[in-house]
Amino acid sequence: MSTDALVVAVIGVCGTLAATWLTQRSNDRTRQRELAHTEQQRQAAYDEQVQDAMLTVRRTAYVALNATARQYLTALRDRAHAWESTPGSNQGADLLEEQRASYRNCYAEAQMIVPDAVLTAARTANAELNEIYGILRRLEQGSPREGDTLSSVRSRVGSARRLLHVLRDVMRSDLGVTETS
Repeated sequence: MSTDALVVAVIGVCGTLAATWLTQRSNDRTRQRELAHTEQQRQAAYDEQVQDAMLTVRRTAYVALNATARQYLTALRDRAHAWESTPGSNQGADLLEEQRASYRNCYAEAQMIVPDAVLTAARTANAELNEIYGILRRLEQGSPREGDTLSSVRSRVGSARRLLHVLRDVMRSDLGVTETS
């Protein structure tokens, strides 16, 4: 066999081996890209599921907070009306305590899961509701502070109603139900 034939044979074998190696390497890279793409898709789907679950939890907390806050405000208003019509009356006191406890539980849960903008609005409304409750309790116990009157309760009920509207709007905005104004 001549040297030329040997060189051609060696080059042919090297070319065949190199082509096989390059093909295998190209296939490995393609497979790695496919695996990475599949992992990205899986991660994106997981992230979307987590976001959906968090949205559901927030929506549930918002509904409960909105409902119990309004029920608490109604119980405060009704208690003030009962006290005004019949001073010393105990009418509505038990319902007020039930509504207050229910609201406090919802508020405590919301504190752990709502974003800061919603928490700020919730804190403001909560402070007003608690102030109304405090005035009523001091009036009932016969130890009012300066300015503690049923008239101030009525005024604060209106203020609390407006704050609950603000809270509701902030929650709706966070849920994407309405645009921010």
